[in-house]
Amino acid sequence: MLPSVFLSGLFAIVVTIAICKVSGLPIVISVHDGAISMGMGVFQVGAGLILYTLGSRSLPAAELALLSLAEVLLGPFWVWLFLGETASLNTLLGGAVLLVAIAGNALSGKRRKPPPITAP
Repeated sequence: MLPSVFLSGLFAIVVTIAICKVSGLPIVISVHDGAISMGMGVFQVGAGLILYTLGSRSLPAAELALLSLAEVLLGPFWVWLFLGETASLNTLLGGAVLLVAIAGNALSGKRRKPPPITAP
């Protein structure tokens, strides 16, 4: 999973440079913005994917997919909390559906026995 994220980052760099060249925009980033981007890349994306990959050893794929939707669920909450932006009614309804699905899955107790962990 991590190599695909790295390759997608390289692809994003190529696409961004192409868009900047076509639009006539400079390819310059301030030190402050660069530091924020690097921090988000290391901690938000990197650490999150490492933990997700470690969790994939003991959870079924369907449950992992459901838990990954928590990012979509919490996105509007973080924007509201830190930036004061309000969510639309449809966003709140979609979040409620996801929250019910995640809570229902957690409370149902129907879990498959985790696969045995083999030594590398």
